[in-house]
Amino acid sequence: MTLELFGDVGRMERSSFSQFLPRTYDPMPSILQPISLDFSKAENECAAFRDFLAQNPTFKERAVVEQLKGAVNLSCLLGSLIAGVPRADVHKFEFEVLGAFRADFVVGDSGSRRLVFVEFEGGEESSLFGPSGTAQMRDWSRSLEHGFGQLIDWAWALKDAATNPLLQNAFGFEAASFASVVICGRDAFMDATERRRFEWRAANVAVGQTTSTSTCLTYDGLLAYFESTIAAVKSIRS
Repeated sequence: MTLELFGDVGRMERSSFSQFLPRTYDPMPSILQPISLDFSKAENECAAFRDFLAQNPTFKERAVVEQLKGAVNLSCLLGSLIAGVPRADVHKFEFEVLGAFRADFVVGDSGSRRLVFVEFEGGEESSLFGPSGTAQMRDWSRSLEHGFGQLIDWAWALKDAATNPLLQNAFGFEAASFASVVICGRDAFMDATERRRFEWRAANVAVGQTTSTSTCLTYDGLLAYFESTIAAVKSIRS
């Protein structure tokens, strides 16, 4: 059973979103960029990303984002996290949502009008849990909770996407559904109990309405997702 975190956001739902926009808001925000996704290049970029993770047991958010910016075909495989997007054709790093929120990465398919919003956090020892906690268990980290806070803000900002011309301008089409994902931390820094807690959270906690899904991945989980997606594409083509 999925635990839905985002429905109405209390009293803020009754207020016009415009009051939260900066006074210098530009009515033509960042536009998604087209891409002809090349799976052969994605496979080569996946090998480089595998090397990056092997050579960097820990890393800051900035370092991994720069790595993935240089691997745009690989990064765009994240578009397939949402059902009905076998091949993404639009993307953008540092995409602004209504001039008030910025997603680290947005990717999707203009034909099916489905988009995935991605928040990257660091891959450090305390990126998922800690450093504080009880004698038995570490608390969820600030980084992971910050990432989920971003997902909640995006869901709030995007709830009227079907009728908001500013969002339609930003996407280049009337988006039908959204998914969101936080990518944070490394597997090696979780013990067995923490891994079960993380896996349960990834499978059961969602942010959004019925057309939206969300999840969380470690960077090791992201690599496994990339590898399985590439393997699936190769098996279909063979």
